[in-house]
Amino acid sequence: MAWKDLHSPTVAGIPSEMLVEAHGTFATATCTVCRRKYEGEDLRPDLMSGVIPKCPTCKGVVKPDIIFFGEELPHHFFKYLTDFPLTDLLIIMGTSLEVEPFASLAGAVRGSVPRLLINRDLVGPFAMRNTRPCDVVLLGDVVNGVQTFVHALGWTRELDALMAAAAKKNATMTNEE
Repeated sequence: MAWKDLHSPTVAGIPSEMLVEAHGTFATATCTVCRRKYEGEDLRPDLMSGVIPKCPTCKGVVKPDIIFFGEELPHHFFKYLTDFPLTDLLIIMGTSLEVEPFASLAGAVRGSVPRLLINRDLVGPFAMRNTRPCDVVLLGDVVNGVQTFVHALGWTRELDALMAAAAKKNATMTNEE
């Protein structure tokens, strides 16, 4: 499997316009000087060997399109301002909910919207016992929590089929390399 395939929203079947990678992505990169775009796969050899990638055009540093502390979030992140009022369910998983603006997102949905926390620990409003009547908490390993959720919805067969198809695709791609 190619490096970019591991970091693509399509691996999860989510259309890119529906996914907000708030912390950015390693799937693409940009020269910090001339702003030339690169595929993350092109940087992988340098990154894996500890070499800082340089732009062949201007010799500037080529940085993966990830968000470092203090950098602005992608414009697409702020779509939550219009999406959250329309939300029917909020799933929160694998997070500490300690850093803003993420820490406030759990409270950005209407009070009647169920919130599902699948996490190792209680965080945010769940840790402060600021829960709502329709909140659900599944503590423990996130993978086990997702499997429990999927089972409760009756989607186990569909998840197993998706995982089998992904494993088959990964095996095929690995054999082709």
